[in-house]
Amino acid sequence: MNLIIYLIFYSLFIFSIIGYGYFFNNYFLDRNRINLGYCGLNGIFLLTLISYLSNFFVSQNIVFNSLVHTLGIIFFIYFSYKTLEFKKKYFIIMLIIFFLLVFFILSAKPHDDFQYYHFPYIHLLTLDSTSIGIGNFNHGFRTHSSIFYLSSLFFLPVIEYDLVHIAPVFFLGFVNFVFLKKILDIFEKKNNNTYIIFLSLLNLILINIFFYRLGEHGTDRSAQILVLLAITELLFFLNNKEFDNYSINRMLVLIFLIVSLKAFYLIYLIFVIPILYYEKDKYKFLLNLFKNKIFYLCLLFFSFVLFTNFINTGCFIYPLVITCSENLIWSIPKEEVEIMNQWYQLWSKGGASPNFTVENKELYIQNFYWLKNWLDIYFFNKVSDYLCGLIFIVIIFIIIFKRKNNNLNSQNKRKYLFTYLLIIFLLFEWFFNHPALRYGGYHLISLVIFIPLSFHLEKNILINKNFKKKVTFLLLIICLIFVTRNLMRISKEYTVYNYNILTNPSYNEKFKNFDIYLGISEAKKCKFVSDKCKNGSIKSKLLFKKNIFYK
Repeated sequence: MNLIIYLIFYSLFIFSIIGYGYFFNNYFLDRNRINLGYCGLNGIFLLTLISYLSNFFVSQNIVFNSLVHTLGIIFFIYFSYKTLEFKKKYFIIMLIIFFLLVFFILSAKPHDDFQYYHFPYIHLLTLDSTSIGIGNFNHGFRTHSSIFYLSSLFFLPVIEYDLVHIAPVFFLGFVNFVFLKKILDIFEKKNNNTYIIFLSLLNLILINIFFYRLGEHGTDRSAQILVLLAITELLFFLNNKEFDNYSINRMLVLIFLIVSLKAFYLIYLIFVIPILYYEKDKYKFLLNLFKNKIFYLCLLFFSFVLFTNFINTGCFIYPLVITCSENLIWSIPKEEVEIMNQWYQLWSKGGASPNFTVENKELYIQNFYWLKNWLDIYFFNKVSDYLCGLIFIVIIFIIIFKRKNNNLNSQNKRKYLFTYLLIIFLLFEWFFNHPALRYGGYHLISLVIFIPLSFHLEKNILINKNFKKKVTFLLLIICLIFVTRNLMRISKEYTVYNYNILTNPSYNEKFKNFDIYLGISEAKKCKFVSDKCKNGSIKSKLLFKKNIFYK
């Protein structure tokens, strides 16, 4: 299909998401405080909530999705016209960001798990309304993510399923804008939290240079990108004199989006604790929270996530055994849940791979029996390379920004120790239970390094023309490296996969001859005559289950 058609739909998705963000901001937040990055993230939140809610009644089919995005475009046009604070320069920055991210979405293949369960799950959402017990038919269906519900809304006429894999680009793009906006705000002297410049720059390097490939994102890296933003915002809020409702509401949306993307990020709800810790009038804060409509909207969103887990597996949080019930016809047996919980630890601790598995699995994951093997096969080359990259960035920042006259801003007493201790606690939890970078290691390791570096460099900062030139130069270098690495990737994919973005930018066409959609072809055959379908067909099993429950 022509590349131009994909770019048109890509643009429509951007405007539709921002349109829903405008609507959300206008009716639930503060219509006079517009941030296009947060409009985008709020639009993602609202669209995902709509997808969860609607799927109880209808499928995310072409007609439904067309109506959803038509309404989003109308919202975008209406609120852009009505919003007095709308600034053209910020809109131009947003367009530049997503223009550069075109190189990100041009890919010969998506994430490895996309073919295993991401696409089959999205496909089922577009075929039918809520199904019960689908965790019994594909292990991947037991660990659903809210990003699948967002992606299902990208099934539209002409392109059909060709762009359902690009949801991570919107998380990346809108978070990029938020970090850039923070840097610009400090340049314009809208606040004096100058450490935010360094923390935002470091985060931009991480998410654009380390996370530059769409094929590596899946559900994990979108969550980690949001965590980087949430911690940055938390530090920003804690170092302001007081919390306002707008700031709290932004944090609530971010935290619940993070939790919805991956079940084990539920532990990140602990970042509400620093807000309570530093809040002077805790009783008033809690009282206002329970009067806050955004809080209840987030709870509704979270309840959909938990309920979806429950109807898929019989567990509210899979594979946490204590949240599971065996008294339901579709429940996953608790013994199997425990085995899978063990398997996740085994995999992340280097005890299993596609080619081998250790003999004594239970003993291997206990205490630190796994440490030596993990160091040999995972730490060296993977974690060590990542650490070397971070250390190199630290050295570059110190060389560029370190000044001889120290402690220029030593009078600023920053509140970050309590939050920093929580990050260290999460880092230990990650290391003891699932020490794979994709399961939370990337952002936790980087934050442990980035936060003290940012506060240290702030002591030497002097906002002047020379400093602004350095920051601008670094931003241009980030863009250049991002584009260059992606062009090199596309060139390699052209050779390996015969991938030509000009004649056929859809990765789907390249894999039509391979059975990567896990029974989808059979699912289409089974749409009306389930009794004649093969036993391995996802759709026939789903229809069989639905016949049981709707008798």
